[in-house]
Amino acid sequence: MANYNILTEVPPISKQDSFVVFERRKSNFNFPIHIHGEYELNYIIGARGARRIVGDHVADIGDREMVLITGSNLEHAWMDGNLNLGAEIYEVTIQFSPELFQGGGLIDRKQFAPIKKMLQDAQHGIAFSEKTILQSESGIHQLINSTDNFNSILIFLSLLNLLAHDPAYTVLSHSHFSKLEDTYDSRRVRTIMDYLNSNYHRPVRLSEMAALVNMSEPSFSRFIKRRTGYNFIDCLNNIRISAASRRLIDEPANTIAEIAFKCGFNNLSNFNRIFKKYKGYTPHDFREYYDKKKIII
Repeated sequence: MANYNILTEVPPISKQDSFVVFERRKSNFNFPIHIHGEYELNYIIGARGARRIVGDHVADIGDREMVLITGSNLEHAWMDGNLNLGAEIYEVTIQFSPELFQGGGLIDRKQFAPIKKMLQDAQHGIAFSEKTILQSESGIHQLINSTDNFNSILIFLSLLNLLAHDPAYTVLSHSHFSKLEDTYDSRRVRTIMDYLNSNYHRPVRLSEMAALVNMSEPSFSRFIKRRTGYNFIDCLNNIRISAASRRLIDEPANTIAEIAFKCGFNNLSNFNRIFKKYKGYTPHDFREYYDKKKIII
């Protein structure tokens, strides 16, 4: 179901184009939180302190920024935040059609496996490491200056391949927030995550989860930490906080206490503390910031 509180952008990319490139120089950000069907790579320099919003992720950015978004319903925007007055911002946006990477073609060949995985991860937004951003800058400028259509495609694919091999890229938004199906490389991990996503609203015990996948509690604890990078409580809290973030935006009539209870927290002060730990904002500030930045269309 469409969210009519979010601007749906119609990018100027035709059926004949593989991608379009926009180059901008500006001193602030004024485009609202929005969604669109096209895949988008944003490269920004000179905007330290600007605020990045991708799904339930909110953070201030550094001097160099590169983010890939492939989720058609993933809300995103860059806001002034703590941007310095008079900043000299240079921004390049590359938008490309999802049809370029539909199944059954090159994307399913083993040579494209890293790019395919990156595009899947980017359904939740990906921020790339500064090292990779620096390595990709020459490709971005080559793409801007290229006058040969075929060579532009080669440069573009090389850029995606470079980004896909960034070992330190970060997935930004939680899957529960963006309402997208996630992919896990383990049947047990999928079983665990599906169960948590269906039961986060009630008390879920470690013993219950271990029994679900026929493991002892110590073995389960080691397994979930090794496969997800989080311990069991952090996994559960991540899902609960992400669900709460979604409700804070979609359910303005409900109080923060009501939302906390719906998401498995029976103590408001504990919810506020954990939410701020995970998001860097209180639930009140998170809701208020989104409300101020959305527009009605």
